Amino acid sequence: MAKLIYICGWALLTVILYVPAVQAQGTDSDKNDKREQPVAPYAPPLPAGKTSVLAMNLPQGSTEEAQVAGNNRPLSGVQEPTLGPAAGFGKFLVPSVSVMSQMSTSSSASGFSQLGGSSYLLGTLDLNRVSERSELLLRYTGGAMVSSYMNSAIQDIDFSYNFKWQRWSLLVGDQASYLSESSFGFGGVGGLGFLNGNPQFLNGYLTPNQTIPTIMVPRLSNTVVSQIEYTVSPRSSWTASGSYGLLNFLGAGFVNSTDTGFKTGYNYALSPQSSTAVIYRFDDFRYTYLPLGIENHVLQLGYARYVTGRLSFQIAGGPSLVMLRAVPTGSGNSLSWAVDSALNYQLERTTILLSYDRYVTGGSGVLFGAQTGQVEATIQRKLSPKWEASVSMGYATNRSLIQLAPNLNTQNYNSWYAAVRFSRQLRPGTALFLTYGARLEAVKAATCGRPNCATNFISHEISAGFNFGLRPILFR
Repeated sequence: MAKLIYICGWALLTVILYVPAVQAQGTDSDKNDKREQPVAPYAPPLPAGKTSVLAMNLPQGSTEEAQVAGNNRPLSGVQEPTLGPAAGFGKFLVPSVSVMSQMSTSSSASGFSQLGGSSYLLGTLDLNRVSERSELLLRYTGGAMVSSYMNSAIQDIDFSYNFKWQRWSLLVGDQASYLSESSFGFGGVGGLGFLNGNPQFLNGYLTPNQTIPTIMVPRLSNTVVSQIEYTVSPRSSWTASGSYGLLNFLGAGFVNSTDTGFKTGYNYALSPQSSTAVIYRFDDFRYTYLPLGIENHVLQLGYARYVTGRLSFQIAGGPSLVMLRAVPTGSGNSLSWAVDSALNYQLERTTILLSYDRYVTGGSGVLFGAQTGQVEATIQRKLSPKWEASVSMGYATNRSLIQLAPNLNTQNYNSWYAAVRFSRQLRPGTALFLTYGARLEAVKAATCGRPNCATNFISHEISAGFNFGLRPILFR
C-alpha cells in the first residue's frame, strides 16, 4: 500500500510539472498554424450549488477576470455537472482553515455508545489554473480529528487536468481520501463538503461507495481516471474513459475491494441548453484474498439541460446486467436497472441540490457486492447579508449480492443522515457556524425467521466552529 501511494504521488507530481511544458508547446505550435480557428477562453466551472470560490475574496473591478462561457462538460463524461462557469481569475491559490468542536452521542455502529467530544482542525488549499486550452483544478484538505476515544488524520485530495487541442481533449484525474469513518454524512455535518465546501470534481459512482456506516477505523479510498473526448461536429462528441479505484481498511477485518471501470458514450446537442447521450459502462469488482468477482454491464440513455448560473439537470438510466463470478453458492446472472441523476437549481437567494443514483457497488467494506440506491439533497438559503442556513439530507440502501454460504440470509443495510447548519459571516471568506446532525443505521435480514432480526443504531451531534479564508494568491 505504501508503494502504491508513493507511485500515485510521483505520477501526480509528474503531471503537474508536465502541464506547463505541454501547454507552452501547444501555444507555440498554434502560432505557426494559421489555419486553426481561435478558441474562446473560458472560466473555471463552479462546483454544483456553489458561488465562485473567489466571490467573497476577490477585489472589485479587477481587469484579470476570465470570460464567461457555457457548460462544456459532456453528459457521458466523468466530471460532476455544474451550474456553469463564472467570472474569476485564471490562475490562483486560495488557502483556508476550518475549526470545529463537537459533542455527540455515538451509535453502537460507531463502537461508542457514551457521550463523547471531538475536535476537527482542517486546512484547505484550492489551486485553479485555467487558460484557453487547459484547466487544472486541485483541492487538498488535510488535518486531524482529536476525540476522547481516538485520534485520526484526515486527508482528502481532488485533482483534475483537462487539455484541449483542435478536436481532441484529454482529462486525467484522481480523488483520494484517508478518513476514520464513512464519508457519507462525515462528522455528523452532512459530509466533508458540508463542513468546508469541498467539491468533488469526479462523478460519485467512480469513487468506492461507503454508504454503510462502520465502526471508526482508518480507511483509504483512491480513484484514478483518464478520459479522451473527440468533437465529431459542432453538435456531437464522443468520449471514452477508464478508471481504477480501491477501498482498503487498515484493520478491523473489513472487506477490501477494487473496481476497474470503462465508460464510453456519444453526445448530441439538441439546442444550446439541451443535450442527449447514449452511454455504455462496465465495472469489474474484485476482493482481496477471495476469488470472487462481480461484472456489471450498463447501457443508458441520458438527457441534460443547462441554463448557465441557474439550472443544471441531467439523468441517465437503463438496464444493468450483473454477472457473479467464482461464488461459493454458484455463479449467475441477473438483470436490473441503473440510474444516475442530478439537479442543481439556483434561485435569487436559494440553491437546491438533489441527486439520485442506483447502481452496483463494491459493498462499502461490509458486503461482497451490493445493489445500492442513494439519494442526497441540500438546500442553501441566504437569510440576510450576514446569515445563511443550510439543510443536508441523505439516504442509502444496500442489498447484498453475494452470500458465502447457501444458508445465509440476504442482508439489507439502510442508513440516513440529516444536518442543519446556521452560519454568520464575519468578513468575506470568514464565518462562524452552528450545526446539528443525526445519523441512523438499520440492519435487517430479509429472510430471517428469528425475532429481533432488525437492529437500529442512531447518533446525534451538535457542532460549532468557524471557517477562515485567506485572500487568494494570484499567478502570472
